[in-house]
Amino acid sequence: IRAAPVDSRTGAFVKAGASTKLQANATADDVATAVKSLCESLEWRGRVGVSLSGMNTRVEGEIAKVGAMSRDEVERKVHVATGRDVAVMSGAEACGFAELKFGGGVDVASGLVMFCMVGGRFSTSLYDDGVIVKNFAGEKVVDSWSDGERLAPIPEVGTASDTEEAWAAYAARVDKYILELEAKYTPNAIVLGGKAGQASDKILPRLTCKTSVVPGTLGFVAGVKGAAALGVQLLDVKATLLQVRNAIGKQSGVSPQSLTDEQLQKVFNRFDTSGDGLLEINELAAATKALGVKALDVQGLMNELDSDNNGVVSFEEWRGWWKKNVNVDTVTHIVSQEEWHEVMETEGDRLICLEVGFTFCRPCKAFTKKFNQIAEDFPTVRFITVYGNENGSTTVLARDELGGAHHHRIA
Repeated sequence: IRAAPVDSRTGAFVKAGASTKLQANATADDVATAVKSLCESLEWRGRVGVSLSGMNTRVEGEIAKVGAMSRDEVERKVHVATGRDVAVMSGAEACGFAELKFGGGVDVASGLVMFCMVGGRFSTSLYDDGVIVKNFAGEKVVDSWSDGERLAPIPEVGTASDTEEAWAAYAARVDKYILELEAKYTPNAIVLGGKAGQASDKILPRLTCKTSVVPGTLGFVAGVKGAAALGVQLLDVKATLLQVRNAIGKQSGVSPQSLTDEQLQKVFNRFDTSGDGLLEINELAAATKALGVKALDVQGLMNELDSDNNGVVSFEEWRGWWKKNVNVDTVTHIVSQEEWHEVMETEGDRLICLEVGFTFCRPCKAFTKKFNQIAEDFPTVRFITVYGNENGSTTVLARDELGGAHHHRIA
């Protein structure tokens, strides 16, 4: 693993990087240990983007196959090990994002752009106006290919394999791959990365696709720069979605974890101003504004929610995202005195750890990550958090029932 602090706006390295070895059969725990070691050696305390080429699942949320690691698992374990906000992505996603933002794809970054990272293996990522399209696994087109086609070695310049026949054969495989993807996704432009991109003078003249293809220019540093820059985008989207779900919980008077399907449907219907059962991007933008949430990247929110990538969000997609992202929380945020009473009644003899804070309290905010880490370590304990100044009900809970004389306390 290579790592370096990167200015995500310019792609410039802030200082010299570091590296550590990782075994080919590494587990998520091994990755977490390695990333923690790199953060410590670089004295890094900011957000972390992790790009794993060929090691994690190709689609976010996909069940890991033998020899691959779940993105969700890697993300969670690196977060616990480092205490940092973490975004995990594939190598093609990171490299493609870097090429569109800092490299050979800058001039073609608008519209739907496909990045093909081709060497001995084939992998692909897709971007909509610079925003990564989620749940995309373009490399699956090679699943039906023979091993000779799928894993063919690229000729090496200056060696015995550097012949016109070898380059023609390899370019034919690249062309076949791109043609299948072009027919399926009709991108506005294609960026060719990996070793094939570095040998673009040998590959590009032999391609027959109609879409314009440009070579990547960043080489092996694309993965590091892209992990940083795309990590920022992914984490910003996650932060906004967290605000959305908490705002919905507040409006409904219950914690996000307690919302029923019927309540979720009512929220969805309120956002669906056209009444067609689908959320379009303008409706999503209006919804975030109505909730008082500053959405930095509405297109990113749409891509996150739109699991089938058809440009709109159905209620099933909305509910699926909600259930996945709310129910996995180790800490429940409650927004009323009644919810606290319900927790006390339903949990019986189970140990409850309650954090009482205030939204303006900096120590409270600083303690949030630590509190979440503690919750990870004690799965049999119910962890609850409440802000005493969130509304009238929580004020009464903190002041009168819990005796919250201090800004921050654990009960």
